[in-house]
Amino acid sequence: ESQLKLQDIRERFARLPDQSLLLWLYACWFAGANVDIFLNSYEARQLGSLSRDAAIDRGIGRRTGTLSLWRRLVASVRETYTADEVIVYQDRWNTKVEGVLYLTELTLVDILYGNTRNARYLDDPDEAYVTWRIWEAFTKSAPPFYAKALSAITWHRDLKVDRLRAYVWDYSLKLSSLPRDSSVEIQPKEHAASGDDPCTICHEELSENTCELECGHEFHRECIRTWLQEHSSTCPICRDYAVLPTDVPKRPAWNNSKRYKAKAWKRSAF
Repeated sequence: ESQLKLQDIRERFARLPDQSLLLWLYACWFAGANVDIFLNSYEARQLGSLSRDAAIDRGIGRRTGTLSLWRRLVASVRETYTADEVIVYQDRWNTKVEGVLYLTELTLVDILYGNTRNARYLDDPDEAYVTWRIWEAFTKSAPPFYAKALSAITWHRDLKVDRLRAYVWDYSLKLSSLPRDSSVEIQPKEHAASGDDPCTICHEELSENTCELECGHEFHRECIRTWLQEHSSTCPICRDYAVLPTDVPKRPAWNNSKRYKAKAWKRSAF
């Protein structure tokens, strides 16, 4: 049973080739490394090459006691590398996918090393705030189209990372239509993902077995099911409440349609 457990961990949490350490950490957190995976030091030492980095892999089994896999991964990365060694500060990100991924990396660096209030969100990175350091690095590296859009946002200390992520992902209005004093709380009009958009949860191409929430955002069925079950009852992009699409049938062989819709919860009006 122990060997089956370790094999399952290797399959679920192994770092992909060319995947940055920070994005790997985020992927591990999203996959439940802080929720249902607990290891003692002996088990942790048997994992082998989980991170594709010998120093980090050794550190995973260094701490005594029974700890979550997430805490072991975070501790080992912190002990092995400094902040400047785990992130490459970009001069320019060009697409919204690159922007969202870079924002994720900046957020994790701040949580792990920044000595800010974001340290309290180690077990829930999506609840972190956009600190001034994150904001400055992100906006300075934005391409012209997004730089002008972001200039319409007034940074404030209570700006959440997930709101900024949603703003970048959904931004599609003409720049001239944005009021110059708007803040991120005034969201641009949302639109359904196009066929060229990847799933914002796993960042892989959307093909078959997708599910579109009533808000118009589309994900892989299994990705959104995992998200709604283990992380939040809201859409990862716009944060509208959504039901778990467990009753949405898989696409029958005779049906060429790739999209099914899951209803969103309607918020109460006070």
